[in-house]
Amino acid sequence: MADIVGNGLAILLACVDGLYLVWSAGVTFPFSNEQALARSLIGRRGITRVPSRAAFVYLSVLFFAAAMAAFLMGGYSEAVPRSKPFLAPVGLLLALVFLGRGVAGVLPAFERAAPEQPYLSLNRRLYSPLCVFAGIGFLFLTLMLPNWSARFSQLFG
Repeated sequence: MADIVGNGLAILLACVDGLYLVWSAGVTFPFSNEQALARSLIGRRGITRVPSRAAFVYLSVLFFAAAMAAFLMGGYSEAVPRSKPFLAPVGLLLALVFLGRGVAGVLPAFERAAPEQPYLSLNRRLYSPLCVFAGIGFLFLTLMLPNWSARFSQLFG
């Protein structure tokens, strides 16, 4: 079961990574222009331009790293044996990050900070639920690791 969840989560995160790479190149797919992309991704009041392309590259690298972690946690850590002690802490960290973003995304304060449409509706229907899904996936993968608590304690004493 962990291999299915790990591979599915890795594919999802790799697709998001691919979108950020495309956006870092200046392509606005699937939106019509840069303003529509900014209003759909950032959602700040009155936003008309996306952040720097370097920010998109940075996020792409982070999503790629998360996809690799999901892939390794899904049963392929034997290919990289030195990664085993780090998988449990990384999995817990990623679970907290994604769950935190998913839960925070539906809080009224978060929605007041990013009220632009279509971001607000996309966040409610797509971004926050996908983050919660990814967080639950990473939590599941962490708990499915053999001896995960022992490996976690190895790192910190």
